[in-house]
Amino acid sequence: MHRILIYSLAILTAILLLIFSVFAFSYKKGNTKSHKMLAAFLFANALYIIDFSLPAIIEATGVSLIWFSGIGTAFGFLFGPLLYLYTKSITQKEFSPKSSDLFHLIVFVLFFIDALFKIRIPFIYLYSALYLQTTPYMIACFLLILNYRRTIKNYFSSIEKLNLTWMLYVVGAFFVMWMVDLSDFILDSLKLSSHTVNIYFAFVSLLINFIFAILIFYKALQHPEVFSGMPEAEKPVKYEQSRLTDSEKTEYLQKLRDYFHQQKPYLNPELTITEVARKLNVSVKYLSQVINESLGKNFYDFINSYRIEEAKQQLKNETDSRKTILEVLYESGFNSKSAFNSAFKKHTGFTPTEFRKQPLIN
Repeated sequence: MHRILIYSLAILTAILLLIFSVFAFSYKKGNTKSHKMLAAFLFANALYIIDFSLPAIIEATGVSLIWFSGIGTAFGFLFGPLLYLYTKSITQKEFSPKSSDLFHLIVFVLFFIDALFKIRIPFIYLYSALYLQTTPYMIACFLLILNYRRTIKNYFSSIEKLNLTWMLYVVGAFFVMWMVDLSDFILDSLKLSSHTVNIYFAFVSLLINFIFAILIFYKALQHPEVFSGMPEAEKPVKYEQSRLTDSEKTEYLQKLRDYFHQQKPYLNPELTITEVARKLNVSVKYLSQVINESLGKNFYDFINSYRIEEAKQQLKNETDSRKTILEVLYESGFNSKSAFNSAFKKHTGFTPTEFRKQPLIN
């Protein structure tokens, strides 16, 4: 019964991954290079699972597929490189695969040749190499996403649709699954495991992979454009070699404050630093530098500080007392309840409801 359940789950997961890999490969909008890398990653994952399920497939179909044994496992050596390159493609605006990126495929080629010609590298060496190669790539993916999430705060006033939270979940799910497999491998290598324990580890790993496949497929059907990353994201800028003088910083800061006081552009929930820079006739780089160095904030926090002040005024104003919190957040320039609550708590130390009950607090 356990065997049937595990192989059924494995085959269903592989089918889902194959379907979505075709979807990602054929999707023509946005960054098609990103789509193809994602498709390749999902395809490699599907082949790896098919290799694992080979005994059940052969038994059910009666077709001799012994020639495929080991080939799917070799595709496991593409997990790390492809996930890393895909993550780079959606977190770096001008990323494009280079010939030097072929270096990431060397290990895969070696083990693919081994599987193709049935050289049969010992099991323990094969999987030791697989886990040693893949784990650092997944850590690198986390670092790329976290750095991207910090960077976009310098350019956008609303980041909920841009911050790649879904990608953190995807990489996180894959990482947890990988750690389950690694734990099973270590226990088995040290003879501390049993057949029953191996079955439970395999089930948990496949269940996570199945949930991972459902998550990414669901996200694709809802918002396929997110798999291209954020095409409007700006390149990170460095200020070390900036020629901006202190007097210019003061001038630009005053222009910025005057503009915000008079025009209240922060009420636009989709405001970007590019739009503000254009209005002030200042370069994006210089404006970002002024906000970061003169105010000690990124653009996201700078805009939110104005929005929170606007919200505070509305929450304290008796004529606005009948407004709901939802109405206040939208009229203050926010477009997300979670972002509003988080920013309000950060800036005031209170939730909006708590603040409304204390009208004398500034």
